Amino acid sequence: MSHAPAASANATSGSTKARQIAHLAQQLQLLAQRTEQLEQLSAVTAEQASYMRMLGGYHAAWFMASQRIMTPGDVVEEQPAAISDQQ
Repeated sequence: MSHAPAASANATSGSTKARQIAHLAQQLQLLAQRTEQLEQLSAVTAEQASYMRMLGGYHAAWFMASQRIMTPGDVVEEQPAAISDQQ
């Protein structure tokens, strides 16, 4: 009868080990899914980065163009030249 508690302890530790291995397998599967999702999102982000660069260039061009239009000093200098050309 001294072997009965030892067998019960082995069965308990075996079921605990199996449960832990199953949990580990589940966690590894979740990690693999999330890693794949991260890879896909990284690819999309890399593609969008080039578009963001172009958008930044467009904004810079708009700001430079608006600065040329809105600067009052440039307009005053251009008007006398246009008047002298007409005469």
